[in-house]
Amino acid sequence: MYTTRQRPIVVLDTNMLLLMADGVPVLDNIREQLETEPLFVVIKPVYDELIKLLMEGESKVRKKAKFALEIVNTFCTIVDYPRREGESVDDAIIRYAQENKAIVATSDRELRKKLRARGIPSAYLREESMRVIVEYYF
Repeated sequence: MYTTRQRPIVVLDTNMLLLMADGVPVLDNIREQLETEPLFVVIKPVYDELIKLLMEGESKVRKKAKFALEIVNTFCTIVDYPRREGESVDDAIIRYAQENKAIVATSDRELRKKLRARGIPSAYLREESMRVIVEYYF
């Protein structure tokens, strides 16, 4: 089972964090789906992406990144988990999830395909209902 001491680990990727700036209650939806308080984790490469968006993005993106960083700093654990040489952020997320038996929260379809192929549970936004759904966890 993908838990740590009965507390699931949920790794959030950049696009899922940015959804919160659009008013999607990502963390609440995940808590509701899991029926427990998970440990929300943001690995350093994702945090760095948010910082880059804050510094270099267009005005609207900068605002979303700022909001996402406030959420991360308030509700998440930032894990110093460096990327390996030549490794993408998505690949680092997958590696962290495998090593820590974590659920990955993402709306990236390609990343979700990779997670599914490896049997890693994921949480994603179901656009029809605008709710985050956890799959392959139970």
